[in-house]
Amino acid sequence: MPRKKPTELKNAAPAPKMSAPAPVSTPVVAATAPAAQNTGYHPADINGDGRVDSEEKQMELEFRRKSLEDQDAMRDAQRSMTWFALFGLLLYPFAVVVTSLLGLSEATKTLGSMAPTYFVAVAGIVAAFFGAQAYSKKK
Repeated sequence: MPRKKPTELKNAAPAPKMSAPAPVSTPVVAATAPAAQNTGYHPADINGDGRVDSEEKQMELEFRRKSLEDQDAMRDAQRSMTWFALFGLLLYPFAVVVTSLLGLSEATKTLGSMAPTYFVAVAGIVAAFFGAQAYSKKK
């Protein structure tokens, strides 16, 4: 089910964030507190009527599912990039040796002159990935 825009729902109004979720079809704001009308809504209550109906609940569940899928895809992409960078770090010296054995002196010189920049750049990628992983696990 595609996620609808807030303007497509009846009485669309921006919904402030709230920490505790409200049950479906239950008023979130008490009728005796008119001054608190804008502060007690659940984030899934897109139209601001004080109730999370089934359509809004479905939209929130779809949004959360997509968010989890995106986070998983991002972690997979970062992991693949890091492994690719690590293999590149290991294979680069072999490329220099192979070009030397094949008698390609110009290629050996070029690869040798690029090595310091390449190793620093790739080491930065790998360090950033492992640093971010350690930081997120510590948090």
